[in-house]
Amino acid sequence: MSDRREFDFLVLGSGIAGLFYALRVAQHGSVGIVTKKRAADSATNWAQGGIAAVMSADDTFESHARDTLEAGAGLCHPEVVNFVVERGPAMIDALTKLGTDFDPAGDQGGRLFDLGRAGGHSHRRILHHRDATGQEIERVLLARARAHPNIDLFEN
Repeated sequence: MSDRREFDFLVLGSGIAGLFYALRVAQHGSVGIVTKKRAADSATNWAQGGIAAVMSADDTFESHARDTLEAGAGLCHPEVVNFVVERGPAMIDALTKLGTDFDPAGDQGGRLFDLGRAGGHSHRRILHHRDATGQEIERVLLARARAHPNIDLFEN
């Protein structure tokens, strides 16, 4: 008897990138996720500060890209920065639809989320879940992956 398994997609790692990708492609075929330890033992789980995205009317993609390029001290590729910045709001939307619980705005001028402002940012654009943003995202994505009928997760 063989232990051989075949999948349409193979994902190495169980951080935000791997899990998000697995959930996206699972609608097109079978997915195997291989992780080195427990699935929750990823760098995503340790991320605390939040995620930067243009989420308010007084912010722009151009401003976010400029801040990122300046903070990057010449190490960032402008095309990549623009690509990521312009897709930020859609990725936040996708994460919230999956169940990620970013801190709500309360009474902050009609905004949906409590947007923080971190060093290097000229606008409030940091979405967070208390002080455990990565842990919240990991919790949601891992639960969704484990529940998906087309995804098999292999730990250790």
